[in-house]
Amino acid sequence: RETYELAGARQLATLADRSIDESSGVACSRRHAGLFWTHNDSGDDARFYLFDSKGRDLGSCVLADVLAYDWEDMVSFTWQGKHYLLLCDVGNNGLAAPVQILHLVEDPPLDPDKGIAVGKVPVVQTIFFSYEDDHRNCEAVAVDPTDRTILLATKQFELKCYVYALPWPEKNPKKAFTARRIATLKIPLVTGMDVSPDGRRAVLVTYAGAYEFVRKEKEDWPTAFAREPREIEMPARVQGESICYGSDGKTLYLTSEKLPAPLWE
Repeated sequence: RETYELAGARQLATLADRSIDESSGVACSRRHAGLFWTHNDSGDDARFYLFDSKGRDLGSCVLADVLAYDWEDMVSFTWQGKHYLLLCDVGNNGLAAPVQILHLVEDPPLDPDKGIAVGKVPVVQTIFFSYEDDHRNCEAVAVDPTDRTILLATKQFELKCYVYALPWPEKNPKKAFTARRIATLKIPLVTGMDVSPDGRRAVLVTYAGAYEFVRKEKEDWPTAFAREPREIEMPARVQGESICYGSDGKTLYLTSEKLPAPLWE
């Protein structure tokens, strides 16, 4: 397994908005260059927050008519010229919930002087799904922007995790779709995940390090996940549960739960 040291890793900022006290997911906006979205873990409203690389508070907004149960990750991606965010209500610590929920919204508009220009954001699509084999706890979700396949990595208290794939479904809110297992990885306690904008790299983060899988041209994800990943050293964080790629597909950004909340590059 290749190990990569931190190349110029640095803490860019501390987030100014102290209501972000459990940053459980982070996404680099594909609509607004240089800006980031995050959300809290369970206990908050269905709210997500915008900030820049200096940690400045650029406001927040909520999903219209949505309750947040256990948001654990979020994804930013572009599809057919539009920029989207996927908010992932997939935490299931007690393994009691048979159905999980994903909420799709368009990346909200921005006022250059005041930050977020809207207070509520309409949901474009809600996706209900179950895992094919069991109830699972998940804190790591990504979207392949080349075909919108949704990837989910489970959080296991053992020396492995399971990766599932869910093809993007048609709008059908009365039906729970099925995520099917495509890989078993020797990575415990996965807390975040992302796929690069070109769809060629997938990174999984844990409380300690991160692991990157590189997909060759025309290769599917099961084949890519069958190879040994690149192991990437991560900076020390109090409770690091989030990771995302920048627009270049190589730079990684991280936040952490607990205050003060850092932004690492």
